[in-house]
Amino acid sequence: MTVLEEKLNAIEGCRSAAALRRVVQRYIEDYGFSAFVIADLSDPWNEHPPFLTTYDKKWIETYFAEKFLTVDPSLARSKRTDFPFNWGSLTLPKATGKMTPAAVHVMNTVRDFGVLEGLTIPIHRRDASGGIQHIFCGLWWKDNIPAFLSSLKSNKLELHMLILYAVDKFLALHRREHKTSQPPDRSEEAWPASDLSDRELEVLKWAALGKTADETADILKCSRRTVEAHVTNAIRKLGAATKTQATVQAIYRGLIAL
Repeated sequence: MTVLEEKLNAIEGCRSAAALRRVVQRYIEDYGFSAFVIADLSDPWNEHPPFLTTYDKKWIETYFAEKFLTVDPSLARSKRTDFPFNWGSLTLPKATGKMTPAAVHVMNTVRDFGVLEGLTIPIHRRDASGGIQHIFCGLWWKDNIPAFLSSLKSNKLELHMLILYAVDKFLALHRREHKTSQPPDRSEEAWPASDLSDRELEVLKWAALGKTADETADILKCSRRTVEAHVTNAIRKLGAATKTQATVQAIYRGLIAL
C-alpha cells in the first residue's frame, strides 16, 4: 500500500468531524500548509455555511463580521473554475479614490494573520437532488513563497486527491451528525423567478464589491434613495431577506460576475 493510499484510508476511516479535522490538518502539514477550510457554499441563502476548519478563530470571526463571504476574491474565482489556483494569481481591482477595494481589503486582512500565500481547490458537482453543489477548499501557507511554489510543483495532484476525499467525508459526516438525509432542493426550478432590471443587477454588483449605498449612488450618478429602492426590489425579486442574501444569490445564479 502506498503512502497516499494509507492517507486516503485514514480519511475514509474518520467517524467524526473532529477526527477528520485532526487527520486532514496532519496531512496538509506534510505539504507545508498551516491550516485549511472546507466549506459547503451550495446554499446561497446561508450566510453561515457548514464548514470544517483549522483557520485562526479570530479570522473566522472577522470573516463573517466583515461580510467577506460576498467579496472574497478567492471565493469568487472558485465559482468560475474547476481548477486549483494559488492566491498570488488572483487579479485584484485597483483602488479608485481613497477607498480600498473590498477584495483587496480581504487579502490585506488575511496577511495580518501571517498568511503569505494560499491554495484554493474548488469542487463543483450535482447533489442528490440534482442541484448545483459548490464546495470551497482553502489552504493557508505561512512559510516563504519559494517553498510554497516548490511544494505545489511536487504535491499539487496528491493534495488535490486528498482534499476530494476529505470533502466527501465531511459532507457525509455533516449529514449524519445533523441528521439530514437529503440536501435542500437547489435545482434551478426551485429558485424564485428574478427578472431583475439592468440597474438592479448593477446595484447588486457594486454591493458585492463592497460599495456603500452612497458610493454606489456616486458611481451611478443617482440618489441614495434610488439605489436603496433598487436594492429593495432586487431583494424582493430574488426572494431574499437581506441585501447580503440577495448579493450571494445573484452571484451563485450567475446573474452578476465580479
